[in-house]
Amino acid sequence: MDVGSISQNALLGINKGVNQANEASQNLASRDQLSGENTNSAKELIALKEAETQVQISAKVAQTAGDVIGSIIDIKA
Repeated sequence: MDVGSISQNALLGINKGVNQANEASQNLASRDQLSGENTNSAKELIALKEAETQVQISAKVAQTAGDVIGSIIDIKA
């Protein structure tokens, strides 16, 4: 696997996490939640935490890929 595809996968992971967070937050703010039926609140809060972790890990992968690219450029220069 080359560094470019690692960076691309990292960005896909960030997008996945952001989409998951958006969905969970929309579910938390839905009419059912506002009407007092909060049976899925815990599920949505867990989904938000998972989304946060997904974005953090993917960002670390992207940073590492960038560091590798920088090292390769330094070696070639």
